Amino acid sequence: MYVRANDLCHARIGIIASRRVAPRAVDRNRMKRMVREVFRTMARRPAGMDIVVELRRCPRQASHAAARLELFRLLEELAAAGPNH
Repeated sequence: MYVRANDLCHARIGIIASRRVAPRAVDRNRMKRMVREVFRTMARRPAGMDIVVELRRCPRQASHAAARLELFRLLEELAAAGPNH
């Protein structure tokens, strides 16, 4: 995850999902949807940040919930730290 402050009052998110991580487009799209869903459903979003999530591996369907929780935890920590960190 890469973070940089922006001059806006809201956060923006970008997602990098390469073919090397998941050769099938359906798997890459599933992971991108999951990242956007976690970001959209957060109660306390990070403000004033550009966040880029780089997918390093594509979890299986069974571990999809674990990946969602890990991403949620990372974004929560980022929101708690504020835009200056």
